[in-house]
Amino acid sequence: MKTIIRKDEQAVSPVIATILMVAITVVLAAVLYVMVSGLISGPGSTPTAWGVNIARPGSQTNWTLTFTSIPQSATATSVFVTVSDANGAPLAIATHVAFSQIASGGTSGYHAMYFAPNTAGSVSTGDVLRLSTTTYPTGYQVQIVSGSSVVYTHALQ
Repeated sequence: MKTIIRKDEQAVSPVIATILMVAITVVLAAVLYVMVSGLISGPGSTPTAWGVNIARPGSQTNWTLTFTSIPQSATATSVFVTVSDANGAPLAIATHVAFSQIASGGTSGYHAMYFAPNTAGSVSTGDVLRLSTTTYPTGYQVQIVSGSSVVYTHALQ
């Protein structure tokens, strides 16, 4: 049996080879971009915890929540507070209440809860939220939500 070896050693033309190499490079770059863009997110796209100090100064009958660090000011209509009892059940009188609904300097409607903003209409560093220790005793849970992100959760103690 005789083996036939072809002498056709001509491959793909140089023009087609160049086009194929460029196409493969573009596809690899696109795949790499999609992989990396899922790992890197721009500023402000991830929720960031707020710094809040809870205190009950001296013999006062209020919990004082002072906002010590907020990455960006938020509008008072997009920030909400929910208070839950010691068992974790949200209280009907304080479930998802917008800061803009809480009367500054008063307690109307939310049972001894009031908000004292430094700048009207926004929530920023230095603002104070006060809760009555009678209505919201030790062991109750406070949760603050900005937009759709929980930015603070803590027990009153």
